[in-house]
Amino acid sequence: MAGLIERGMLAGLGVLTLTRDKVKQFVDKLVEEGEVKPEEAPGIVDQLITRGETEREELRKLVRDELDKARFVVSRKDVEALSQKIDELTARIEDLAGRKPAKKQTD
Repeated sequence: MAGLIERGMLAGLGVLTLTRDKVKQFVDKLVEEGEVKPEEAPGIVDQLITRGETEREELRKLVRDELDKARFVVSRKDVEALSQKIDELTARIEDLAGRKPAKKQTD
């Protein structure tokens, strides 16, 4: 059974893409090699399918979370609007302080 767990772990995310038929073929091969008892095979298939579904859902959640984080990307238009506002506020501060407004540097 420990060999099965090790092989399952080595399969890693590959289990995510396996269909029930592919998992059954994999477990049948383990039965043929004597690594799994025939009576254990159906339970192992169910465990691997459940594990695959769990990992698939965790991967989906991770992707959704990362996409949600990525939605906070600032557009060029936003940067230009903020830059203009900063220029306006800088000019106003300098005016209130009695200084001449500094010339805007061109990039």
